[in-house]
Amino acid sequence: MTIDVVDHILGLTGSPDLAALRGQRADIRRLTESSYEAALHPGEPRNFSYAERAALAGRMARLWKSHELAAHYDGVLHKQDGDAASLRISDPENPLDGATDRLKAIIRHVDLVTLTPRQAEKSDIGLLYAAGLDDRDIVTLAGLIAFVNYQILVMAGLRMLRDN
Repeated sequence: MTIDVVDHILGLTGSPDLAALRGQRADIRRLTESSYEAALHPGEPRNFSYAERAALAGRMARLWKSHELAAHYDGVLHKQDGDAASLRISDPENPLDGATDRLKAIIRHVDLVTLTPRQAEKSDIGLLYAAGLDDRDIVTLAGLIAFVNYQILVMAGLRMLRDN
C-alpha cells in the first residue's frame, strides 16, 4: 500500500486539520487500507476477477453518486484491463442485455444491499446460490459490498468536513 486511497481521492493531503483528525485514528486508517486491498486486490481473486471487483465497486460508488470514488474505480478497472462488459457493470444506467444469470444475480444483490439493505432477505442469498455462487463467493461478494459502502460513507463525512 503506497497511498491512502481516501486521502488521495479527496485531496486531503493539503488539509492539515483533516490530516490531524485522521492521524488520531491511525489504526482505523490502516485497517481501512488493508480492507481495500483485501476486497479489491486479494492474493487469489478466485471467482471474482480484479476487473469485476473494480467494476462492482464503481457501480456502488455511482449508486451513491460518489463521483470521485467512481472515477477512482474506473482507473482501477482500466489498470485491470477491464473490457466493455466490465464497463457496463460499473454503470447502473446501462442495461445488462446478454449478461449471464450469474452476473444478473450479483448485480441485483449489489444494488439491493447498496440502496435498500433493510429489504435484503435470506431468499436473496438463495438467488445467488441458484445463479451458481458458492458459500465462499457469497462471503467474498458480501465483503466487497460492505467495504465499498463503508468507504463511501467515510468519504462522504470527510468530504463534508473538507468542504465546510
